[in-house]
Amino acid sequence: MTVKRIATAAAVALAMAAVPTAPALAWHHHRGGPFFLPFAIAGAVVGTAAAIATAPLAAVAPPPAPYPAYGYGPPPYGYYGPPPGYYYGPPPR
Repeated sequence: MTVKRIATAAAVALAMAAVPTAPALAWHHHRGGPFFLPFAIAGAVVGTAAAIATAPLAAVAPPPAPYPAYGYGPPPYGYYGPPPGYYYGPPPR
């Protein structure tokens, strides 16, 4: 009885230790089709060109304003009227 309990506990412990180490191989299931590679290359080229083209602008731009920036945020109180109440119909007579 004791050997069976120890073997069961060891099997459960081994299974629990092995679960997190199993990798998720999702890359085998997505092939992309015949048109995937040209669009992936075009996207990489456009993204790299945009990063290179805007790098000088980012270098001379001022640092961003602390949050929340002036002019953004909720409207002042009273800008909008209060929300309308629910309509339940006239009271009974």
